[in-house]
Amino acid sequence: MPSEESITYMNFLRLVQEVRASPDFISLSPVEERLLNLLASSWVLGIKITVLQAVQVDTLISHSTSHRLLKSLRLKKFIKLCVDKDDNRVKYVQPTDKTHAFFKVLGLCVERAQERITA
Repeated sequence: MPSEESITYMNFLRLVQEVRASPDFISLSPVEERLLNLLASSWVLGIKITVLQAVQVDTLISHSTSHRLLKSLRLKKFIKLCVDKDDNRVKYVQPTDKTHAFFKVLGLCVERAQERITA
């Protein structure tokens, strides 16, 4: 018999699949989503991430692939690049409202998955 935590997690995965299939987020590839999640782990701590740091955040993919993914995420409006106020050569990768909406929906999936166990 699966544990409550196991069932919660499986419910979460099912709900996330529904989100990924929604028209708002269907354009996000699994690799783009992985990069976005890795960036979010710094954003939530208030850490500014430069483009150079962003291309190095996922050690499983090359820097050129990371650059391509960042460009794609920017075109899809999941990230924006902001120039440093003191050095125009430095650009920071920042989340957009679309990114915050995506993470909000995923957060709601966590809550909904937990509710199914306690209900």
